Amino acid sequence: MELPETLQQYRPTVEEALQQVLHAAMTPELPLYRMMQYQLGLVDRSGTPEPQIEPTRLYGALCLEAAHSVEAAERAAPAAAAAAAELFYESVRVHEDMQLGAPQRGKRDSVWFIWGPAQAINVGDGLHAMARLAILNLEVGGLAPEQTLSAIRAMDDAALRFYEGQYMELTFQERIDVMETQYLKAAEMRQGALVGGALAVGATVAGANALIVDGLGQFGVRLGLAAQVHEDLAAVWDTSGETGVPPKLLNKSKLFPVVHALEKASLVQKRALGDVYFKRVMEPQDVERIRQVLDEVGAREYGQTKARTLATEALSFLAPLNLPPASLARWEAITNFMIGD
Repeated sequence: MELPETLQQYRPTVEEALQQVLHAAMTPELPLYRMMQYQLGLVDRSGTPEPQIEPTRLYGALCLEAAHSVEAAERAAPAAAAAAAELFYESVRVHEDMQLGAPQRGKRDSVWFIWGPAQAINVGDGLHAMARLAILNLEVGGLAPEQTLSAIRAMDDAALRFYEGQYMELTFQERIDVMETQYLKAAEMRQGALVGGALAVGATVAGANALIVDGLGQFGVRLGLAAQVHEDLAAVWDTSGETGVPPKLLNKSKLFPVVHALEKASLVQKRALGDVYFKRVMEPQDVERIRQVLDEVGAREYGQTKARTLATEALSFLAPLNLPPASLARWEAITNFMIGD
């Protein structure tokens, strides 16, 4: 995923901040930190730097964009806050890969697949702890104590919301009675918490008042939800992998178009989906049958419309904040990017 220039400009800043936070906290001779660096895309499994890997650093970039949206900010937000947003995101990714049994993310093996589930838990928890330390250390650099605590609170609240949503999503895997409202609630907690948390942290460390922090956070939650619907659509019809089979379908994740079909399809179509989802183990050939039913009920078109509706709702949270016109235009461009428009 190539970020738009609006966000791409922050990548070097986020990258440098990540390196500084890592080097300040890590014990170099302990292999645990090599595993963390691997998860961050900095080294391969042997510890050799991988300059060809260029992670997007989306959440760090969103954190800094939120900070720069605050017209009253007296100084640029400390880059360590963006590093914290990325570290938190990577911490939940480690756990999610393990929970879903995903051996790879993109074209790289997952941490748990290389080093085992037990060490993956250590890596995920360690990254989360490092994210909190990155924010706490901002007070040493001059951030007011109340701002530091508010930023920590925003990140920890996002973490709790994310794991609530993750719990719900895992319970959906063996069910075919999941309703759209249930899906939206879980997705809002998961992806919404990640985006909303990054924005709230960025606005907080930039010195924004409570109204702006809350407004940007709520905008982020809704934007994250819209982005999740878009990502689910891409996941179902993604054939770019070696097998052409989306892994999130094979592990029975209830993606948005699947949920729509389960709720709106005919009895015959629901039975066809049930025959697949009640199998102990889904096989690659089952995916084509799922896609066929989704196409029959117009799930892709419905999902695209839903993502745009949610994006419009997200932008409405910015209206009362009196952000500069240039900032509003940038957020609109970012929103379009997040839903593939």
